Amino acid sequence: MTAKRLIAYNYMTMKSFSFCILLSVLAGACARPPATVPEVTPQLEERHLKALEDDADTVAITRHHRHLILVRSSGAILKIDPIGLDRLMAAQLTEKVRKGVISGDGRMLLSTQASPPGWIVFDLDTFREIARLTRPSEAEEVVAIGRDILVTRNGSRLTLTFYASDPQTREIDISENDFRACQVHDGRALILLRQAFMRLSPPDFRPERIPLPHAAAGDFLLHQGNLYYGSENRRLVKWSFLTGKTAWAVPLPRTLSLAPLKAGELIAVLPRDQHIHFFTPAGGHAWWSPLNGTRLFPPLLLEQNIAVFLYPPRNPEIRFFNWKKQTSESFKITKPLRDPPLAVGGRIFFLTESEGKNRVLTVANIRKIDIQIEPKFPRVSGKSLEFRLNAVNLIQPEFTLSLRRSDSKTPILETRVSRKQTPSVAWFARDPGNYLLEVEASSRDGLKVKASSRFRIADPTELTRAHVSAVQADCDADHVVAGDAKP
Repeated sequence: MTAKRLIAYNYMTMKSFSFCILLSVLAGACARPPATVPEVTPQLEERHLKALEDDADTVAITRHHRHLILVRSSGAILKIDPIGLDRLMAAQLTEKVRKGVISGDGRMLLSTQASPPGWIVFDLDTFREIARLTRPSEAEEVVAIGRDILVTRNGSRLTLTFYASDPQTREIDISENDFRACQVHDGRALILLRQAFMRLSPPDFRPERIPLPHAAAGDFLLHQGNLYYGSENRRLVKWSFLTGKTAWAVPLPRTLSLAPLKAGELIAVLPRDQHIHFFTPAGGHAWWSPLNGTRLFPPLLLEQNIAVFLYPPRNPEIRFFNWKKQTSESFKITKPLRDPPLAVGGRIFFLTESEGKNRVLTVANIRKIDIQIEPKFPRVSGKSLEFRLNAVNLIQPEFTLSLRRSDSKTPILETRVSRKQTPSVAWFARDPGNYLLEVEASSRDGLKVKASSRFRIADPTELTRAHVSAVQADCDADHVVAGDAKP
């Protein structure tokens, strides 16, 4: 081999060796547990919350900060941790309540089953009842609730109630054709009309009316002094009610009646063109994607995704739109939905009705442990087995293993695998029998996941005897089938 060929050979060898090292490093990096769990992966799960079931039906769910609130017809109110699904707080009202609640700014309004029906204002911070109000009629619709303000509507009459002290009310006539939406923000009632924006401050609720630059078609988003809304002339409008100036008004394919969503730095809208659109702070069209169906409920805002529910209601589909990656994922729900779902703590919760009972279900990433026992066959006494653990969507988990015979409660092996160790444990099988392996994983974010696997260890003598018997049976069968002319 010449010097030139030798140099070329050494170069190619070192290049191949470097490439193998790079592959090994990348493989090791991919095998590491995630630093954070993504909101949406191809592995999602839908399940009943059996730990939350009760004799009394759940009639409504809502959220407060990062907690799930369950309201039962018996008047029981529960605060739930959405991750571990633990009960954090409970309260009991003196009256039974009806389905449906409305909440906002730390307050929740419930309707009693009494005749005539009344309203109970519940403080979600202190978890106690703070006021009772008279409901004028069944036709009175609750529009919004705030820290001290309740806004209701009946036909063309809008009623504002200040209930912080002695209840004070003010009625305003607004035609049904002009009313668009109402929110309570910073101690004021904000009302969007077709041609104007109104601000009303308690206790006298004297209206402050500001003309709109474009006639409003539906609900609005309030963010940093700016109002985002869809107009009747098919535009998404960004308008400051403080200065009265329009920052921009960009065209839309169809009319927008839903309130826009603040998706990170973007503004997300779902006009009536069966698409979702994302706009930049300057009004640029950043991304859009088809829904591939007809929207069933208002969209849900997650930390990285917008979840859109599509028809039919008995078997709806969820479409997740990730505005950072500009990707979408789908998940089919197998249960009928009764009310609009909620997004709390990275999970989606919803009410479903089955066999005359209301149950709370959740959709979330599958977070589990896969147990693999090697060898798969033969597993005989006098040999070693290896328990390999694979954590799915768990953050740097720590494992605890407990092995016992199926007919005993006394462990024969208890060990722990730290976060830095390879998730694998070897065990020498001394005796044949049936065994149960139980594993618990503690994720870095506090979630605990359990898994178990049953397996059998055979006696090698019995295994050999069974194999020989099977071979002999096959030989005898062949001898009978083939026949034998000679004795």
